[in-house]
This record gives sequence, C-alpha cells and structure tokens, in this order.
Amino acid sequence: MVNRASLFLALRYLRPKRSFLSVITAISILGVAVGVLMMVVVRAVMLGFEVDFRDTLVGAEPHVLVAKDSSAQNAPPWQEALKAARAQAGTVSAAPYAGGILYMARDDYQTGTQVFGLSRDEGAANLNKLTRHLLDGSLDLPEDSIVISDYHAQQLGVRVGEEISVYASQNVNQAVRQYGLAEDQESEEKKKAILDAIKLNPQTLRVSGVLRSETGGYNGYVSLKTGQKLFQLGQEVTGIAMEIKDPQQAKEFAAGMKPGLPSWTFTLWTDAGESRLAAMQNEQTMMKFVLLIIAVVAAFSVMNTTITVTTQKRREIGVLAALGSRPWQIVNVFLLQAIVVGVIGTFVGLAGSMIVLWLRNDIRSLLTLATGGQVHAVEGVFLSTIPAHIQPWDVTLTCLISVALCVVAGLIPAWFASRVEPAVALRD
Repeated sequence: MVNRASLFLALRYLRPKRSFLSVITAISILGVAVGVLMMVVVRAVMLGFEVDFRDTLVGAEPHVLVAKDSSAQNAPPWQEALKAARAQAGTVSAAPYAGGILYMARDDYQTGTQVFGLSRDEGAANLNKLTRHLLDGSLDLPEDSIVISDYHAQQLGVRVGEEISVYASQNVNQAVRQYGLAEDQESEEKKKAILDAIKLNPQTLRVSGVLRSETGGYNGYVSLKTGQKLFQLGQEVTGIAMEIKDPQQAKEFAAGMKPGLPSWTFTLWTDAGESRLAAMQNEQTMMKFVLLIIAVVAAFSVMNTTITVTTQKRREIGVLAALGSRPWQIVNVFLLQAIVVGVIGTFVGLAGSMIVLWLRNDIRSLLTLATGGQVHAVEGVFLSTIPAHIQPWDVTLTCLISVALCVVAGLIPAWFASRVEPAVALRD
C-alpha cells in the first residue's frame, strides 16, 4: 500500500496540474535520452571501425605463417613441418609457399611488394578468401603470371594481360654487395670486372589479376613453382601458410605449435596491424571515459528535477512527515520519480540510437551535402561507409549504467528532503 502511494505521489509530482508532462520533466528525460544515444552510437561506431579493420586483415593476410629459422641448425624438412601443421587442432588448411620481397618494373616505373607463391590446390583456402577483393582477372595463378594490387598496378601503369619485369630481393641484395665490393677495389680492372659480372637476372611475368588494395592488402601472388623459380629455392619452400578456425586465437594457436617446431618462426595476421589495433583499443578506452562523463552530465538533469520538485513540494513533505511518514517513505517518493525519468529517458535514447545507427550513412550524406562537400563512397572500399557493430552486452550495460546514475542522482536530494523538520516545512 505504501509503495502504491509512493508511486502515485511520484507520478503526480512529475505532472503539473494543467499539462500531461512538465517542461522540467521533459528536459530531464531528453537529457538522459541524449546521454544514452551518445553512448550507444559512439560505442557502436568505434567498435565497428575495429571490427572492420580486423575483418580486413583476416580477409587478406594468411592467419599464420610458419617459416624456417635461417639461424637454426639441423631443422626438420618442410614436409615434416607441413604434416605437423595439418595435424594441429584448429587448422583449416596448411599450404607450402615460396615468398619474399619482389621488385617490379615496367618502363621507367619501379615498385616492390611481398609475394606469396602458392599452389592453387593446396593454397585454395588462402586464395579463395581473396576472391571478393578481385577487381579484374582471376586467381587461377598460371605459370609465369602474377596477381598484384591495384595500388601497384597504378604505380607501374599496367593492366591485366600486360607484362612486367621482376627481380627477386636476393638478386638485388647480391648486386648491391657486389657494387660495394667493386667500390673497395683499387685496381680499375678488378673494379670493372666485378661491375660487369653484376646481373639482376630479370624475369618477365604477365599480370593475371588485380586486387583491391584497400580491402585485399598490398601483397602479390604467384604459383608455387613460379615462386620457387623467382627466389631460387629449387624444390624447397619459404614456409607454410595456414588458415585456422578461430583467427582471434592466433597467438594461442602459434604457442601450441611452437614446441613441436622449435626451429621455425611464426608470423601472425595480427602482426600486420598490431600497432593500429593497439591504437584502436586505446581510443576506445578513452572514449569510454568521455562517454561516462556524458552520462554523469545527463544524470545531473535528473538531479535538477528532483531538487526542483523537493523545493516546490516542501510543504507537502512537511505534511507527510507530520502525518507519521518515515524518512525512507519520503525518499521512496522522489526515488521512484528519478527511476521513472531514468527508465523513460533510457528507453527513448535507446530507440533514438537504433534509428541513428540505421540511418547513419544517410545522415552522413545529408551533413556532407549541407556543408558543401561531396560523398565519395565506392562499394567494397574500406571505410567507404560508416561501420557499426552492436554488442547486446554493451547496450545492456549502457542502459543499466544510465538508470543507476539516475537513481543515485535522485537519491541525494531525496535524502536531504526527507530530513526536513515538519514544523519548519509547514512554516515555509
């Protein structure tokens, strides 16, 4: 009975005599709603950037690269390492690859890239995930052909079907060492002989495919045999390219493989963007702090409402106290009022945030046009649209924090109001 009376008074105090909702109550609800909207929208967008970036890395880079340690002695042959990799729990596929840095040239243009030589059959899992990033050509990897990114294609000015000259990194490094040796010679004859012996041995490859660099990365891809020929490996390979079931557990996966392959090194897909991912984590931590401040500011609007109501209803509080109401019963009246405002405001903010997230790209377009800018959104390009990723637990926690702050904000002035002396309140 007391609870119903407290709720009745709380709702009555929230409504003035001549209108359904007072201006002060509407402002309080709006303040809470804006705070919740900001927390949900910003958190979803920030998390969306991180998820999109992770998906970009996972969708382009091999999950785990296992390579033979050049300093290791008596390392087991790569065939044994390949068997161990395929037998490891959580492995989707494991394929030998021949790779390294490849310098590419056409006419007066030069550039370089990391190249992976993969068998189309054994490396199908690595290559198939690149299909959605393919702009032109194919990923069939015929002999003496190469798939490059659109970034490198633009630098070289080539299209699918045209040829480029390539130089393996070890050839270039050997040429640099020979040139340095020639410069140290005092005899002009010896110097000339060394310089004449320098040969880069360029090879010609045909461009068979072009990948979108913004989503598919900047790597190049050739067949396994072509890669072995380019990097002069014979029948050997550089390492093993692996795809695993749970890319997020790549570190744990590699740690589980290391004891069985002590002479091999491990490179993870996270290594390519480790600093960027760490920066995103730091940004999210600071953003959570900023959003918490916004929530506290929104809760102050509830406190202002409670203070205003307790001041206006001072005589009624005195009457309740004179009739024998206990302090906690008076606190309940204003605490329920804060809870009602907090719940309604949180619900309105949550509904508004869902609408904003749903229309986020349309809102961006309108704001861009309103400010005289232009919208450049190419389908499939990284960050061509505003990403958003909603985690139910994050949304639930945000709503709970919002209501909790409103309760605390309403409890403080309600506690002071309950301690007023009945005689003093009635005399006022």
